[in-house]
Amino acid sequence: MANNTDFNLNRDSYATFDALTLKQLIKQRLTDGGVFTDQIFEGSNISAIIDIIAYSYHTLLFYLNNTASESLFSEATLYENMNRIVKLIDYKPTGFQTSLLSFEAQANSQITPNLYTIKRYSYFTVNGIFYTFANDVSFNKATSDIEQLTNFSENNILHQGQVFEYPPQISTGEDFEVFTLIVEGPNSKEAIFIDDATVDVYVKDAFSGKYSFYEQTNNLFLLGPDNLAYEKRINENGFYELKFGNGVFGKKLNEGDEVLIYYLKSDGESGIISSDQLNGNTLNIFTTPQFENISNDIYDDTFTFISPQQLQNLSFSNSSDSTQPKEKETVDEIRTNSKKLFQTQNRLVTKDDYESFINKNFSNIIQSTSVVSNKTYIEEYLKYFYDLGLDRPNQDPRFLFNQVKFSSSSENNNVYMFAVPLIKNIGANNEVNFLSTSQKNTIVNAINGQKMINVELLPQDPVYNAFALGLQIPNETLKVDISEETFLVIKRELSTRVSIETITEQANNIFINFFKNQKIGSLVSINDLKNSILSIDGVSDVLTRRVNENITFETPNISLLSFNINYPDIDILATTSNLQLPFFKFPFLYNQSIKNNIIVEDA
Repeated sequence: MANNTDFNLNRDSYATFDALTLKQLIKQRLTDGGVFTDQIFEGSNISAIIDIIAYSYHTLLFYLNNTASESLFSEATLYENMNRIVKLIDYKPTGFQTSLLSFEAQANSQITPNLYTIKRYSYFTVNGIFYTFANDVSFNKATSDIEQLTNFSENNILHQGQVFEYPPQISTGEDFEVFTLIVEGPNSKEAIFIDDATVDVYVKDAFSGKYSFYEQTNNLFLLGPDNLAYEKRINENGFYELKFGNGVFGKKLNEGDEVLIYYLKSDGESGIISSDQLNGNTLNIFTTPQFENISNDIYDDTFTFISPQQLQNLSFSNSSDSTQPKEKETVDEIRTNSKKLFQTQNRLVTKDDYESFINKNFSNIIQSTSVVSNKTYIEEYLKYFYDLGLDRPNQDPRFLFNQVKFSSSSENNNVYMFAVPLIKNIGANNEVNFLSTSQKNTIVNAINGQKMINVELLPQDPVYNAFALGLQIPNETLKVDISEETFLVIKRELSTRVSIETITEQANNIFINFFKNQKIGSLVSINDLKNSILSIDGVSDVLTRRVNENITFETPNISLLSFNINYPDIDILATTSNLQLPFFKFPFLYNQSIKNNIIVEDA
């Protein structure tokens, strides 16, 4: 008879987690003890008790195992746990990013020449949707005539959403005092979109009664005792925490100071507007009694503010759509981005540093980006156009890439950013779109605070490279129109019940989704395309066919036509092999579909 007070277990028993194994372990212990005999019968009372005990311990062990995993950086799946983990390396997850809107502005002759300032939080309403200036913006009216305010529109951008005042918070005077911006909807299930980039803080001094604007900083420990600044991060509950200094690292709040928080509440995806929706709308000046009191202290007599009457003489329009908003970082995005940020140490030095910073902070603007040095830019990008026979590409009427320029200080210190816009980069008729000048300047201004002082970031427009079905006949000069007589032929198994229409639709969607997920400078894998189509239920083979002058040409592979959308006559090729694009080329599917060029035949 075994001693049931002997708690030594076999080595394998410590790895027991499932209920069935636990149940068997308990039954075996009772059997070895010789006291209980009914446990071997499934219908017995003691067997039922064993079931309950085994299930309970199974649940507990599962919980403990998952709890242990959630404490690991590589295993955490819950947002609140990952947020706590990356806090150890001072990583601040990015919150919701609202839609942005570029605009054009014009002043008529009624506005006299002067330098004017429009107060922050001024806004437009477009069918009930707010678009707001997050900062003070200025423009210079140079003449007495009608004037396009080009510099004004190129250097500023509108944020979708309305600015709200949070109830004043009273400071206790603690070191590193923290206030939490808690904004909830009418019910707990309603999503509240607070723009990550538009949270402003003002403090009313308890002794002087004066208001001051506090700057946001990445790290209070890099500041001195008099710096008016605060740190912002999202806590595990999804609310913003605002932390102030201790008098050594950042200015310490006095007991009784009023902390005034302004935030921008977005409408999410319902706040997206199309082109020309801003046309004819008048700008409204944001004003509240509290903000007027703040304005009296933070602005001086050097500002010439535009009046509501003068705003009637400004006209605004938008020739492009607003950008797509971006949800707060997911757990996987935090896991990836935090590693990159820890590596960069909040500095922009290497190519990866720049790309990580841009992708993290401007994911609501940019779909894909690549960054290169001046040497690479000259030796590969400019050489590409010279090889095409364009000695002066910026003077060619088809050349849409208008940033062929160099830093005036030193060409060696240039960093070139090629960026593909997130929304509507390719139009319905294969027209291509680029980041607006204001969007580019927004990125440049953000990077200026992180980069080395002797480096200049120069945004560039990508080269859009179209892909279509295309099979080249020997000794033939390639033209885009050969895609019209080239077909993807899919062989259908005789035994399959899958219809021709279904296979056609699935194959077309494979092509659409394949190119939808491509990035600038990516590898266009024809092998992956072919394997994806072969994985369709009922498909046995795939090939490319072209009929030219009643002669049929075929290849047992997928043959694609690749061409520069602006120079298709001099930069075009047909290939059945994987194609690695250079860092400045972005691939897209010509005509956005190949459905009319798919033939499904029985094998």
